[in-house]
Amino acid sequence: MPKKPKHTRTWSYIAIAAVLMSMLTLIPKPWGYTWNPIIINLGTTLMFLLLVYLTAKLARTDRTGSGVLLTGLFIFLFCPGAENFFLRDEQGLMALCSQCMVPFFISQYTRIRRKEFKTFYALMLAMGIFCSYTHSGVTIPLCLSFLWMSLRRSRRQFFKKAYWPMVLGFAIGTTLSLLTADNSLMSRPIEDILPETIHNIPINTLVILNTLWDTKVFVIAIAITGYMIYEYNGRKMLLRIARRHYALTLCLIFSFITMPLAPLGIDNAVTGVCFFCMFWLLFLAKYMAERYWEKRI
Repeated sequence: MPKKPKHTRTWSYIAIAAVLMSMLTLIPKPWGYTWNPIIINLGTTLMFLLLVYLTAKLARTDRTGSGVLLTGLFIFLFCPGAENFFLRDEQGLMALCSQCMVPFFISQYTRIRRKEFKTFYALMLAMGIFCSYTHSGVTIPLCLSFLWMSLRRSRRQFFKKAYWPMVLGFAIGTTLSLLTADNSLMSRPIEDILPETIHNIPINTLVILNTLWDTKVFVIAIAITGYMIYEYNGRKMLLRIARRHYALTLCLIFSFITMPLAPLGIDNAVTGVCFFCMFWLLFLAKYMAERYWEKRI
Protein backbone atom coordinates (compact mmCIF):
# COMPACT_ATOMS: atom_id res chain seq x y z
CA MET A 1 0.00 0.00 0.00
CA PRO A 2 1.60 3.33 -1.05
CA LYS A 3 2.34 5.98 1.51
CA LYS A 4 0.05 8.98 1.72
CA PRO A 5 1.56 12.49 1.74
CA LYS A 6 3.38 13.45 4.93
CA HIS A 7 1.04 16.31 5.73
CA THR A 8 -1.85 13.82 6.02
CA ARG A 9 -0.05 11.93 8.75
CA THR A 10 1.04 15.18 10.40
CA TRP A 11 -2.58 16.30 10.69
CA SER A 12 -3.44 12.94 12.21
CA TYR A 13 -0.91 13.48 15.00
CA ILE A 14 -2.22 17.02 15.49
CA ALA A 15 -5.78 15.68 15.77
CA ILE A 16 -4.72 13.10 18.38
CA ALA A 17 -2.89 15.78 20.36
CA ALA A 18 -5.86 18.16 20.22
CA VAL A 19 -8.35 15.53 21.39
CA LEU A 20 -6.16 14.27 24.24
CA MET A 21 -5.19 17.77 25.37
CA SER A 22 -8.86 18.77 25.40
CA MET A 23 -9.80 15.72 27.47
CA LEU A 24 -6.99 16.31 29.96
CA THR A 25 -7.97 19.96 30.31
CA LEU A 26 -11.76 19.65 30.44
CA ILE A 27 -12.18 16.49 32.54
CA PRO A 28 -12.06 17.65 36.17
CA LYS A 29 -9.36 16.23 38.44
CA PRO A 30 -10.91 15.60 41.89
CA TRP A 31 -7.77 15.97 44.02
CA GLY A 32 -6.05 18.70 42.04
CA TYR A 33 -2.65 18.73 40.37
CA THR A 34 0.65 17.94 42.05
CA TRP A 35 2.51 19.96 39.39
CA ASN A 36 1.65 22.83 37.09
CA PRO A 37 -1.47 21.73 35.09
CA ILE A 38 -0.11 23.06 31.79
CA ILE A 39 3.17 21.15 32.17
CA ILE A 40 1.44 17.92 33.20
CA ASN A 41 -1.17 18.04 30.42
CA LEU A 42 1.33 19.05 27.75
CA GLY A 43 3.87 16.45 28.90
CA THR A 44 1.23 13.69 28.93
CA THR A 45 0.03 14.67 25.45
CA LEU A 46 3.54 14.73 24.00
CA MET A 47 4.50 11.39 25.55
CA PHE A 48 1.28 9.78 24.29
CA LEU A 49 2.04 11.11 20.80
CA LEU A 50 5.53 9.62 21.07
CA LEU A 51 4.04 6.26 22.09
CA VAL A 52 1.67 6.38 19.10
CA TYR A 53 4.51 7.35 16.76
CA LEU A 54 6.85 4.58 17.95
CA THR A 55 4.10 1.96 17.97
CA ALA A 56 2.85 2.93 14.50
CA LYS A 57 6.39 2.82 13.15
CA LEU A 58 6.99 -0.59 14.72
CA ALA A 59 3.69 -2.01 13.41
CA ARG A 60 4.10 -0.17 10.08
CA THR A 61 0.73 1.49 10.42
CA ASP A 62 2.30 4.94 9.98
CA ARG A 63 1.98 4.91 6.19
CA THR A 64 -1.39 6.64 6.19
CA GLY A 65 -3.15 9.24 8.30
CA SER A 66 -5.98 6.84 9.06
CA GLY A 67 -3.44 4.24 10.19
CA VAL A 68 -1.98 6.72 12.67
CA LEU A 69 -5.43 7.66 13.99
CA LEU A 70 -6.46 4.02 14.40
CA THR A 71 -3.18 3.22 16.16
CA GLY A 72 -3.79 6.04 18.64
CA LEU A 73 -7.33 4.82 19.27
CA PHE A 74 -6.11 1.25 19.63
CA ILE A 75 -3.54 2.22 22.29
CA PHE A 76 -6.13 4.29 24.13
CA LEU A 77 -8.55 1.34 24.24
CA PHE A 78 -6.20 -1.58 24.86
CA CYS A 79 -3.05 -0.32 26.58
CA PRO A 80 -2.97 -1.69 30.15
CA GLY A 81 -3.13 1.14 32.63
CA ALA A 82 -4.44 3.61 30.05
CA GLU A 83 -6.67 5.07 32.76
CA ASN A 84 -3.49 6.24 34.51
CA PHE A 85 -2.94 8.66 31.65
CA PHE A 86 -5.65 10.78 33.25
CA LEU A 87 -4.15 10.78 36.72
CA ARG A 88 -2.29 13.91 35.61
CA ASP A 89 0.57 13.45 38.03
CA GLU A 90 4.12 12.12 37.99
CA GLN A 91 2.91 8.51 38.16
CA GLY A 92 0.93 8.67 34.92
CA LEU A 93 3.67 10.63 33.16
CA MET A 94 6.36 8.18 34.31
CA ALA A 95 4.28 5.23 33.10
CA LEU A 96 3.96 6.80 29.66
CA CYS A 97 7.70 7.51 29.48
CA SER A 98 8.63 3.93 30.31
CA GLN A 99 6.04 2.52 27.90
CA CYS A 100 7.58 4.58 25.12
CA MET A 101 10.94 2.96 25.84
CA VAL A 102 9.70 -0.52 24.91
CA PRO A 103 8.89 0.05 21.20
CA PHE A 104 11.92 2.36 21.01
CA PHE A 105 14.34 -0.34 22.17
CA ILE A 106 12.69 -2.97 20.01
CA SER A 107 13.13 -0.76 16.93
CA GLN A 108 16.72 0.11 17.89
CA TYR A 109 17.69 -3.55 18.00
CA THR A 110 17.42 -3.89 14.21
CA ARG A 111 19.37 -0.65 13.69
CA ILE A 112 22.22 -1.82 15.91
CA ARG A 113 22.83 -4.73 13.54
CA ARG A 114 23.84 -2.15 10.91
CA LYS A 115 25.44 0.59 13.05
CA GLU A 116 27.88 0.80 15.93
CA PHE A 117 26.27 3.49 18.18
CA LYS A 118 29.54 3.69 20.16
CA THR A 119 28.98 7.33 21.07
CA PHE A 120 25.57 6.46 22.55
CA TYR A 121 26.61 3.53 24.75
CA ALA A 122 26.08 5.48 27.98
CA LEU A 123 22.69 6.76 26.78
CA MET A 124 21.52 3.27 25.77
CA LEU A 125 22.65 1.94 29.16
CA ALA A 126 20.80 4.69 31.06
CA MET A 127 17.60 4.24 29.05
CA GLY A 128 17.75 0.47 29.53
CA ILE A 129 17.93 0.95 33.30
CA PHE A 130 15.10 3.50 33.26
CA CYS A 131 12.83 1.38 31.07
CA SER A 132 13.24 -1.86 33.00
CA TYR A 133 13.11 -0.25 36.44
CA THR A 134 10.10 2.01 35.94
CA HIS A 135 7.97 -0.39 33.88
CA SER A 136 8.16 -3.42 36.17
CA GLY A 137 5.48 -5.32 34.26
CA VAL A 138 7.75 -5.86 31.26
CA THR A 139 11.21 -5.82 32.82
CA ILE A 140 11.99 -9.52 33.02
CA PRO A 141 10.47 -10.61 29.64
CA LEU A 142 12.17 -7.70 27.86
CA CYS A 143 15.53 -8.39 29.53
CA LEU A 144 15.37 -12.11 28.73
CA SER A 145 14.34 -11.45 25.13
CA PHE A 146 17.19 -9.03 24.48
CA LEU A 147 19.71 -11.35 26.11
CA TRP A 148 18.44 -14.30 24.04
CA MET A 149 18.51 -12.38 20.75
CA SER A 150 21.86 -10.73 21.39
CA LEU A 151 23.65 -13.97 22.24
CA ARG A 152 21.88 -15.98 19.53
CA ARG A 153 22.38 -13.58 16.63
CA SER A 154 25.73 -11.98 17.34
CA ARG A 155 27.84 -13.85 19.88
CA ARG A 156 31.09 -12.70 18.27
CA GLN A 157 29.96 -9.07 17.99
CA PHE A 158 28.14 -8.85 21.34
CA PHE A 159 30.74 -6.51 22.84
CA LYS A 160 31.52 -4.71 19.57
CA LYS A 161 28.07 -3.17 19.13
CA ALA A 162 25.45 -1.58 21.37
CA TYR A 163 23.91 -4.90 22.35
CA TRP A 164 25.79 -5.16 25.64
CA PRO A 165 24.83 -1.72 27.09
CA MET A 166 21.18 -2.40 26.25
CA VAL A 167 21.23 -5.86 27.85
CA LEU A 168 23.27 -4.61 30.82
CA GLY A 169 20.85 -1.73 31.32
CA PHE A 170 17.87 -4.08 31.32
CA ALA A 171 19.66 -6.45 33.71
CA ILE A 172 20.47 -3.65 36.17
CA GLY A 173 16.94 -2.23 36.01
CA THR A 174 15.41 -5.67 36.40
CA THR A 175 17.60 -6.40 39.42
CA LEU A 176 16.62 -3.09 40.99
CA SER A 177 12.96 -3.91 40.39
CA LEU A 178 13.38 -7.30 42.05
CA LEU A 179 15.16 -5.76 45.04
CA THR A 180 12.67 -2.94 45.58
CA ALA A 181 9.35 -4.61 44.73
CA ASP A 182 7.24 -5.22 47.85
CA ASN A 183 5.91 -8.58 46.64
CA SER A 184 8.91 -9.79 44.68
CA LEU A 185 10.91 -12.94 45.27
CA MET A 186 13.94 -10.96 46.38
CA SER A 187 12.03 -9.26 49.18
CA ARG A 188 11.87 -12.57 51.12
CA PRO A 189 14.65 -14.59 52.80
CA ILE A 190 16.76 -16.51 50.28
CA GLU A 191 16.26 -19.88 51.99
CA ASP A 192 12.48 -19.49 51.57
CA ILE A 193 12.47 -18.43 47.92
CA LEU A 194 12.71 -21.80 46.12
CA PRO A 195 10.20 -23.87 48.15
CA GLU A 196 7.77 -20.99 48.44
CA THR A 197 8.03 -20.23 44.72
CA ILE A 198 7.37 -23.85 43.74
CA HIS A 199 4.47 -24.04 46.17
CA ASN A 200 2.93 -20.83 44.81
CA ILE A 201 3.22 -21.65 41.09
CA PRO A 202 -0.24 -23.32 40.77
CA ILE A 203 -1.90 -20.61 42.88
CA ASN A 204 -0.21 -17.75 41.03
CA THR A 205 -1.04 -19.29 37.65
CA LEU A 206 -4.70 -19.72 38.54
CA VAL A 207 -5.05 -16.19 39.95
CA ILE A 208 -3.24 -14.58 37.00
CA LEU A 209 -5.24 -16.53 34.39
CA ASN A 210 -8.50 -15.62 36.12
CA THR A 211 -7.43 -11.98 36.09
CA LEU A 212 -6.33 -12.14 32.45
CA TRP A 213 -9.70 -13.52 31.36
CA ASP A 214 -11.22 -10.30 32.72
CA THR A 215 -9.03 -8.14 30.47
CA LYS A 216 -10.35 -7.36 27.00
CA VAL A 217 -6.97 -7.23 25.25
CA PHE A 218 -6.00 -10.75 26.38
CA VAL A 219 -9.38 -12.28 25.56
CA ILE A 220 -9.55 -10.73 22.08
CA ALA A 221 -5.93 -11.63 21.28
CA ILE A 222 -6.44 -15.25 22.34
CA ALA A 223 -9.74 -15.53 20.44
CA ILE A 224 -8.34 -14.17 17.16
CA THR A 225 -5.12 -16.19 17.45
CA GLY A 226 -7.10 -19.37 18.16
CA TYR A 227 -9.35 -18.73 15.16
CA MET A 228 -6.38 -18.18 12.84
CA ILE A 229 -4.63 -21.35 14.01
CA TYR A 230 -7.47 -23.44 12.53
CA GLU A 231 -7.10 -21.79 9.12
CA TYR A 232 -4.21 -22.54 6.77
CA ASN A 233 -3.77 -18.96 5.59
CA GLY A 234 -4.20 -17.84 9.17
CA ARG A 235 -1.33 -20.07 10.31
CA LYS A 236 0.85 -18.65 7.55
CA MET A 237 -0.05 -15.14 8.70
CA LEU A 238 0.78 -15.93 12.33
CA LEU A 239 4.15 -17.33 11.28
CA ARG A 240 4.82 -14.25 9.20
CA ILE A 241 4.00 -11.95 12.13
CA ALA A 242 6.17 -13.98 14.51
CA ARG A 243 9.14 -13.79 12.13
CA ARG A 244 8.79 -10.13 11.25
CA HIS A 245 8.25 -9.07 14.87
CA TYR A 246 10.57 -11.62 16.39
CA ALA A 247 11.63 -9.44 19.35
CA LEU A 248 8.11 -8.70 20.55
CA THR A 249 7.05 -12.28 19.93
CA LEU A 250 9.83 -13.40 22.25
CA CYS A 251 8.76 -10.82 24.85
CA LEU A 252 5.23 -12.21 24.75
CA ILE A 253 6.49 -15.79 25.12
CA PHE A 254 8.76 -14.92 28.05
CA SER A 255 5.94 -12.99 29.73
CA PHE A 256 3.87 -16.21 29.69
CA ILE A 257 6.83 -18.34 30.85
CA THR A 258 7.63 -16.12 33.85
CA MET A 259 3.95 -15.54 34.65
CA PRO A 260 3.53 -18.52 37.07
CA LEU A 261 6.53 -17.34 39.09
CA ALA A 262 5.17 -13.78 39.37
CA PRO A 263 8.65 -12.54 40.44
CA LEU A 264 7.47 -8.93 40.63
CA GLY A 265 4.00 -9.64 41.96
CA ILE A 266 0.74 -10.81 40.38
CA ASP A 267 -0.41 -7.35 39.26
CA ASN A 268 2.86 -6.73 37.41
CA ALA A 269 2.72 -10.18 35.80
CA VAL A 270 -0.78 -9.45 34.47
CA THR A 271 0.31 -6.01 33.24
CA GLY A 272 3.30 -7.48 31.41
CA VAL A 273 1.25 -10.11 29.59
CA CYS A 274 -1.42 -7.57 28.61
CA PHE A 275 1.14 -5.03 27.43
CA PHE A 276 2.73 -7.45 24.97
CA CYS A 277 -0.70 -8.82 24.02
CA MET A 278 -1.60 -5.28 22.97
CA PHE A 279 1.20 -5.26 20.36
CA TRP A 280 0.35 -8.78 19.21
CA LEU A 281 -3.30 -7.82 18.76
CA LEU A 282 -2.28 -4.71 16.83
CA PHE A 283 -0.17 -6.83 14.46
CA LEU A 284 -3.09 -9.25 13.99
CA ALA A 285 -5.50 -6.41 13.26
CA LYS A 286 -3.11 -4.83 10.76
CA TYR A 287 -2.46 -8.01 8.80
CA MET A 288 -6.15 -8.96 8.79
CA ALA A 289 -7.03 -5.49 7.48
CA GLU A 290 -4.39 -5.79 4.75
CA ARG A 291 -5.73 -9.21 3.78
CA TYR A 292 -9.28 -7.88 3.60
CA TRP A 293 -8.10 -4.93 1.52
CA GLU A 294 -6.29 -7.23 -0.94
CA LYS A 295 -9.42 -9.38 -1.34
CA ARG A 296 -11.53 -6.33 -2.13
CA ILE A 297 -9.04 -5.20 -4.77
